Amino acid sequence: MSRLRSASLFSGLSDAESQEILLSGRVRSYFPDEVIFSQGHPANAMLLIECGSVKLTQVSPEGNEVILWMSGFGESIGMQAEDPTGSYSCTARVVERCRAVVWDHARLSGLLGKHHRLGRNLNQILTQRLQELEIRFREVATERVANRLAMTLLRLQHRIGKPCEGGIEIALSREELAQMTGTTLFTISRLLSKWGDEGLITPRREAVIVRDAKGLERIGESGF
Repeated sequence: MSRLRSASLFSGLSDAESQEILLSGRVRSYFPDEVIFSQGHPANAMLLIECGSVKLTQVSPEGNEVILWMSGFGESIGMQAEDPTGSYSCTARVVERCRAVVWDHARLSGLLGKHHRLGRNLNQILTQRLQELEIRFREVATERVANRLAMTLLRLQHRIGKPCEGGIEIALSREELAQMTGTTLFTISRLLSKWGDEGLITPRREAVIVRDAKGLERIGESGF
């Protein structure tokens, strides 16, 4: 649990304050494909991920799903900006077996009243995520698919990547990468195969191993 004190949620808080906040939550474990909370349901809890990864998705009225965010160690999910009694705007589904600290609404409200810095940190986290979503929207509208995929892989390796032999493993399927980059499964498969031949990555059935991050950065900047 001490590792979690480095999370953005505790920025500017003392070790004693961080410890108090952590110990006031309960620890829960979740299995792959388990739904933690669902779009449209009452927002009654916030979670801080200790291990594993979670994808946040939205479903359109037509039933099309899009991945908004991937969360890993030290990231908070289920946050509400101003009205903590509102509804979840997305669904959180476990990708890799996950353990998290959970605070229910009543406990979180008490902590926010006592630790004003905690509320500022939550607002800062939400602001940063909005800024990244804006960048990704701009990329979908203006950048080539190769740019978008390269930048997505670079972001994901820092957020949910795990060191492995020869690189950093990102446990996402090609279909999930297609959802995140706004393109087709065929296009993702073609690019991953090409980059695999060039030694930038090693594609797996349900994962991608990033071997040459600098090479992906060049593609992200140039699109080729």
